[in-house]
Amino acid sequence: MKFPMMQEISRYREMTTAFGGYNHQASCADGEFFDMQNMTAQNHPMLSPRPHRGIVKQLTNPQGILDKEDLMWIDDGVLYKNGEPVELDGVELSSEESMCPKTMAKMGAYVIIMPDKVWYNADDGECGYMEASYESEEEEQVTITLCESDGTAITWHDEEYYKENEPQNGDYMMTMTNGKASLKVYSSSTSIWASVTTTYMQIGATGIGKNFEKEDGVKIIIDNTEAKWEYAPNIFVNEEEDGTLSTNTAIYDRTDDCITIVGILDENHTFSNLPIKVRREVPEMEFITESNNRLWGCSKDGHEIYCCKLGDVKNWNCFQGISTDSYAATIGSDGKFTGAITYLGYPIFFKEDCLIKVQVSSVGAHQTKETKCRGVQKGSEKSLVILNETLFYKSTTSICVYAGSLPASISDNLDEVRYYDAVAGAIDNRYYISMKDKAGKSHLFVYDQKSNIWSKEDNTEVMYFCRHADDLYFIDVSDKYMKSVCGTLPFGVPEEHMEGELDWFAESGTIGYNLPDNKYVARINIRLNMALGAMVDFYMQYDSSGEWEHKFNMSGQGTRSFTIPVIPRRCDHFKYKVVGHGDAKIHSLTKTIEQGSDI
Repeated sequence: MKFPMMQEISRYREMTTAFGGYNHQASCADGEFFDMQNMTAQNHPMLSPRPHRGIVKQLTNPQGILDKEDLMWIDDGVLYKNGEPVELDGVELSSEESMCPKTMAKMGAYVIIMPDKVWYNADDGECGYMEASYESEEEEQVTITLCESDGTAITWHDEEYYKENEPQNGDYMMTMTNGKASLKVYSSSTSIWASVTTTYMQIGATGIGKNFEKEDGVKIIIDNTEAKWEYAPNIFVNEEEDGTLSTNTAIYDRTDDCITIVGILDENHTFSNLPIKVRREVPEMEFITESNNRLWGCSKDGHEIYCCKLGDVKNWNCFQGISTDSYAATIGSDGKFTGAITYLGYPIFFKEDCLIKVQVSSVGAHQTKETKCRGVQKGSEKSLVILNETLFYKSTTSICVYAGSLPASISDNLDEVRYYDAVAGAIDNRYYISMKDKAGKSHLFVYDQKSNIWSKEDNTEVMYFCRHADDLYFIDVSDKYMKSVCGTLPFGVPEEHMEGELDWFAESGTIGYNLPDNKYVARINIRLNMALGAMVDFYMQYDSSGEWEHKFNMSGQGTRSFTIPVIPRRCDHFKYKVVGHGDAKIHSLTKTIEQGSDI
């Protein structure tokens, strides 16, 4: 008698030993996860929760942070260094909303704080404002005198005088050629009137030079409404056509009560009704960056790029035709600037659709080069970070890397979700970026450059990141705490400030789409290492039902394998989720699947 033969159901095993991190696309590979929380790729190829963070200090009104050998930050208008307040003599940092948040940059020993336009010398503690000004008092006496380079006053005669009088050695004569004054000096040894190539003008008034230094670039403004002074027409001009005369020049020498500038005038004079202003000005800038011992910045309207005088953050208007001069350039492209950084020795300024690289010249002949490409998204200027010689930033559509040629996207695994207001930092091989989705919810992602893996940590909204020593510090918007991603507790902060045990999970992508037949999940094996007190739960979801079914709970200490008993259930596709509390590392996950028919 013959009996029907029963065929054994096809069974196969899928073993995952290398976990691929976060992939929020509709179809993700085996070992990748559609969603996760508090996970990291630091222990790749294992799957594990992130390190515990250090909770350093709660701030009141955080306004900026900077690494300058010491960790420095501004909290409610007070500058701190390694947790201790810094006394800024004569300087006040504004806490007004229009003056916050602040941008902090470093150049040599200096820390520059914008938009307050304040400098602080981290070596000797000196500080001051980048701008300076003087304005004469009402009816104050002002003298304007032609002088020699050492400030000695010069008296002279015109040509008519020397037609009747014999010149003496060292006499000065003023001549007029095509309406321009020219000063000559007589030499008795050669009997020749020689032109004085450089002439100087001294302006005297009480306290006029007190706030300035030699070689400061200044703008001098004279209210000429009453005095009608017209004896330096080639130096002072009526730019506004409103009765004021002005000139942009550099201070050649100074004392508290006088300044000396290069110039010539037709007549020495003393005034009691000549209001005068002297200003050392710094342009209003949206973003700043340091490069080649200069501070570079860009205007708020998107059309100008500036840099200060070589090694001098206080002077932005010195144009004497020498290599150490300040610099200004007009940019013709549309749009406002969205970020700035120094990369590979070049200051780079971004708009949303381009980048402008400044090619710095040692002789002062700087040039700008514009490249049309994906630029920095508006509001994501803090996403600009250099990690392992590569520049990372958030563009309007993706997260880009730039190595000097053209940017490339690395954020395919984040799917097509649009994010904005990105803030980023970097430590070791990891790029941390906090950004908001369209609903305004924040997400903190981490890209591991070494393994090319994305991870999702939590919903922390970060105000600032700052790399200092061997950790990456950030300020949490929700509670205003300064925290460290690697758990460092500086400034004597006690161990009790370490973050507690973490709740974490990793949700797989959909499994089984590639097979048209129905299938059974017969068994799950998971091998993991757990710390004392850790708990891990395993869930499964069938055919996109939206319901997670709890399958097994794992606990213990050390490394071991667990066999998760799964009652075979016919399904077209499924996914799993691993949920944990405490420290654990998953080494491998094996699925035993039986193949069914398409019925």
